[in-house]
Amino acid sequence: MAKPTITTLAMCVAILFGAAACGPSLVIQNVDYSQPIESVLSPDSNNDVHDQRYAIKFNVSNLLEEEGTSSVDEIRLIRNNAGYYFVTAAGFNNVYVFETDEGELKLENKIEITEQGLGQPAFNQRDGFIELVDRASGDTYNLNHEGRN
Repeated sequence: MAKPTITTLAMCVAILFGAAACGPSLVIQNVDYSQPIESVLSPDSNNDVHDQRYAIKFNVSNLLEEEGTSSVDEIRLIRNNAGYYFVTAAGFNNVYVFETDEGELKLENKIEITEQGLGQPAFNQRDGFIELVDRASGDTYNLNHEGRN
């Protein structure tokens, strides 16, 4: 009587592994993750920013520390077509490029823009790159996740 139970158990395990191996195989390619316009976000008292339009919320304390400041009025955020987030603020010397991971943003690149700090930064989505304009100085920079174009 033990033999049919073992055979049944072995068949169930084989079917289970077979079903798992087949798994979902649907792939959607050529996805464009880009945001058409930048988000301008004000940190709250905990330094959290929340973009309800694009459903992202994160804390900017580490960015502020990296830039040597304790607060900013606004954080500027845009996402390119490959899915990388570009983040900066007035007074920042750099643009930070983040890739998404499960429940976190991981620094992909830190792009040095100016030693004096940006005056009035603004991001624009362009074909194949992110344009950073410092409206205070009139300087324009073309960026991708690897750095300046």
